[in-house]
Amino acid sequence: MTIPSYSCLTLLNTAATTITFTWNNGATSIVTGTRVVNLAAAALSTTVTGTVTSGLFIGDTVVYQLVGPSTDILACTLGLGTVSRIDSVATLTIN
Repeated sequence: MTIPSYSCLTLLNTAATTITFTWNNGATSIVTGTRVVNLAAAALSTTVTGTVTSGLFIGDTVVYQLVGPSTDILACTLGLGTVSRIDSVATLTIN
């Protein structure tokens, strides 16, 4: 799963978000919700809470959380570099 690109200035902002999940059977789910980002110590946590608005699981509630290292993010927000990628552990809950 790839999250859309953000700049160092917008990376930590809460924002409306749309994510498309493509399942192993070729079906898709489009989730519309809100992205909240927290930067604490060595971890960057991004949580998207929303609803499946199209495709498989339509109408279900979604919580999608990504947790990854924050080292590059801190440099980015201080104007000391950029972040090309963050490898994160993801948890997806659909109810």
